[in-house]
Amino acid sequence: MQILKGNFKKRKCQFGDFELRADEGWKISQSFLDYESGLLVVSTEYENKDNWVDIGLGSRTIPTKQYIIDPNSGKILTYKEWSKYFSYETLEMISDDGKYKLSTTRIHEPERNSDGIKEELIDLESGKTISTSDSIAFRKEKRENLLEALYRELKEQQEKQAKLEAMPTLVEFYENELHNLKDGDILLNYFNDDFIFQLVYKNKEFRLKRKQEKRRYGLDWINLQYETFRRYNKIEEFNDEFLTKKDWYLDHFPFKTSSNRKSNNPLLKKFIIEFFNELRKRHDFTYGEYDKLNNWENYFYQRDSIKPSEFKQYCSNCKKRVNYYPRYPKYICSDCSSKKIIDEDGTELSFSNIGFSGGLKITYRDGDKILKEDTSQIKKLCFIDGKRFIATEARFGGIVIQTEK
Repeated sequence: MQILKGNFKKRKCQFGDFELRADEGWKISQSFLDYESGLLVVSTEYENKDNWVDIGLGSRTIPTKQYIIDPNSGKILTYKEWSKYFSYETLEMISDDGKYKLSTTRIHEPERNSDGIKEELIDLESGKTISTSDSIAFRKEKRENLLEALYRELKEQQEKQAKLEAMPTLVEFYENELHNLKDGDILLNYFNDDFIFQLVYKNKEFRLKRKQEKRRYGLDWINLQYETFRRYNKIEEFNDEFLTKKDWYLDHFPFKTSSNRKSNNPLLKKFIIEFFNELRKRHDFTYGEYDKLNNWENYFYQRDSIKPSEFKQYCSNCKKRVNYYPRYPKYICSDCSSKKIIDEDGTELSFSNIGFSGGLKITYRDGDKILKEDTSQIKKLCFIDGKRFIATEARFGGIVIQTEK
């Protein structure tokens, strides 16, 4: 790295009255003033890709160099010179509420010609370490320490929880939508093999209209001429007729058109979700049927419209309430997945990911003894309590076990 100055040619960059020039074969990748000290930090990287270091798996690291510069004098500083700007002693901080202790140490890293920051956050009541960090020291902006990060996360969790608690239940949502119901509101568009239907609130009654028409590409949805063939004084009357047997969601398909996206009133959401909650409790559906179920729930989907807990799901083995994961409608709870799992021959199994990238690892066991490991399969048939299940890699890591059908 060269710092160019001169009396005959004005050399000026944004940081001072000098010019930064990388060594031959190198280029400047970043430059900034350190937030804490005001020193200029300049990083360069090697341009010739042939000299980049192969670290395997198709990845390479780029050789880099870092320089610390006094912007007032334009001089490249040595560690001995820049260390005068900082303290390298371990500093301890107790949180205002007396619950946590943060230990921070600035450490010189000669192999990088730079400094690092090591932190340890301790819970004073238990004496246990909550978290540690090892990060770079020179930064353009103020560094968030572990204690600040902890309280930020706690605040975000509290705000999120308060937002969730403020959201309405299904009953509250229904009462609000019923109160806001306006003449002409479209409550539902759906079709089957023979008709296209529309449920509309008109003149203080609910009118179910239909048009004998096949749903097809290019159909003029806006100008369809419907005929009223059912009238209901209350929305419950429509529900009692329509939402009774599960065939209704298998034989009918909801849709939205550009003309009614904003005028839809989701009054039926309460009854749709309650019906599917009960269906999930009984596990009275196949995977193929669940895709159609999702079409109906998504029709009434609106972020932050009701409490997430109003969507209910149950373990497919013991029927205990579990977290709602529509991607895995038949997954089993942690208690059931911790039971003895065997294959078709009665050999005990356990499952894990192959590595950080995921994958399915099947371990065959005889008690604590590992018989063999298999990473060649993407799913595995297994048995729990004499029932058939399928184990697979979960989408974002981990293992999910669901009933086979």
